[in-house]
Amino acid sequence: MDQVQSSATHAAAGSALGFWYQAFYALRALVILNTDDAAVGIEQLDDVVLKADGQTLLFQLKHSISANPPAITLKSRSLWQTMKVWIDALPGLTLAETSLHLVAVGEIPEGSPLLALTDTEADRADLVTAMTEEAERVLETRDAAAKAKKTLPHGDRVDGCQAFLALSKLERLNLLRRAVIRPDSPTVAEIEKEIASYFYLVLPEHRPAVAKRLVEWWDRQVVYSLCGERERVIARAELQSQIMTIVADLEQEKLVPEFEQVGPPDDYQPDGMLARQIELVKGKSFDLKRAIREEWKAREQRGRWAAGNPAMKAKITAYDHVLREHWSDRHDEMADACAALEDDKKCASGLELLRWTHNEAPITIRPIAEGWGAAYYVRGSYQVLAINLQVGWHPDFKARLGGDK
Repeated sequence: MDQVQSSATHAAAGSALGFWYQAFYALRALVILNTDDAAVGIEQLDDVVLKADGQTLLFQLKHSISANPPAITLKSRSLWQTMKVWIDALPGLTLAETSLHLVAVGEIPEGSPLLALTDTEADRADLVTAMTEEAERVLETRDAAAKAKKTLPHGDRVDGCQAFLALSKLERLNLLRRAVIRPDSPTVAEIEKEIASYFYLVLPEHRPAVAKRLVEWWDRQVVYSLCGERERVIARAELQSQIMTIVADLEQEKLVPEFEQVGPPDDYQPDGMLARQIELVKGKSFDLKRAIREEWKAREQRGRWAAGNPAMKAKITAYDHVLREHWSDRHDEMADACAALEDDKKCASGLELLRWTHNEAPITIRPIAEGWGAAYYVRGSYQVLAINLQVGWHPDFKARLGGDK
């Protein structure tokens, strides 16, 4: 059972990385272009479709998480599955305006006829012959197995072989004339670093940060495109604009709200003190829900800033002091007004203070830096401080909670 679960987990990881490889490779394709008139789409006619200068480039991507990725040979499943995809797409293509790219992290063995596909000027005639012979061998082997009532072999590439043989010899040659194989391509883990190397006009110390933030932005655009929340294609002009914005932010040391459009993972479990603080003032389920969300965002943002720039730790601490001061003025006044009241009324006043941190504090307290406008940082930082009992909502929160923390 453990072996089965391990295999399933491995397969799932490979599948997920395969998808992100598509997204990362599409970004890489746009970054390295020298033309402004370009746009890219994912999961349309092919894994990645790039349009530039009147040409359509289709990319089939074959990623591998193996330390020794499989080589691309005439017997490779990836080769024949790619052939099937391309041949199926032919009716919708103008072949003279299309190039077909098989991208693989594996190598092509020395002496293989497939090496002809690594050079756009190389003759493809011998390759057509070799692929025809291999496709015929696959079908003959299956026919022999069928007659012998044995299990049919080559099920993972028979469709590609049949589709290839269904073309005329001239059609096969024309198809391969438009085809390119890109072996030894960077893996999903290597692409971000490679993308950074193309930012020649960016200061060297900023290149990794630009690439990191660009990838995060790109991830969102890909998800939005697949969900129908934006156009299916992403234009290079959008990419250029985003790069300029990121570089300007870094040069001005502008703080960027990196978690405004993301939320905590489904399995996120905040510190129990967050819920205890809210329960103490009889908060509603929505009070708890949004507190957890904003606390995660603020905690992640604080961590990201501190990791990227150690000097930010002092800025975060100083701003926490500002937040506590604003809270203290309100909490002291509330505690005094509630001193002789029943607990229900104390809870009601405390709940008002909790909701103040969500509704009013972000617009009444100065931002952590000039130009910062994301409310989640103030809202969530108050929850971070509440977890540490540096602030609280009930007039007597320290007496009620401090002893058992």
